[in-house]
Amino acid sequence: MYYSNALFRRFRSARDGVAATEFALLLPVLIAIFFGVVEGSSALAQNRKVSLAVNTLADLAAQETQLMESAADDLFDGVREIIGDTTSTMDIRLISVIADDNGDPVVQWSYDNSGNKPLAPDTPYTDLPDAALLDANSSIMVAELTYNYVPTLTRQLIQNVNFDKMATRWPRRSLRVELCSAPGNCM
Repeated sequence: MYYSNALFRRFRSARDGVAATEFALLLPVLIAIFFGVVEGSSALAQNRKVSLAVNTLADLAAQETQLMESAADDLFDGVREIIGDTTSTMDIRLISVIADDNGDPVVQWSYDNSGNKPLAPDTPYTDLPDAALLDANSSIMVAELTYNYVPTLTRQLIQNVNFDKMATRWPRRSLRVELCSAPGNCM
């Protein structure tokens, strides 16, 4: 019994290795916090770049009276450069929205980064934040961007995140921006 009491007192008064034990217990928590901060700040930076890119796209497209498809392709390349990721998948669309005879928003034309026209003319456009922005003579340029963010460090732990952004602008130099596949061939 004396031996067990002495052993217990010696164990209770021993301080060698306590710091190492505490560090070993805290290390996984510290590593998780580190990677969380790194990935969180990286995702936030990419989200801001996506917002900047979609607003820039809408703003530049709204400054045209006639937008050539080749110029739209150049704008899409610029969006990729703003985001700083030319290899990942992103869907970029420009849409001109007008009001139909009933005042409801419909597509005048659409164009995406694949060279397609994803929305047919005169189809209802339901994603407009406020349909009251349109009147019978005007239009609104809508830029939509979906970006698939892939985490830089922890690809195995954190899933990819899709950033979906939209920006709207009124045309500045005309009531409606026309999309042209060739000079004189406009929608």
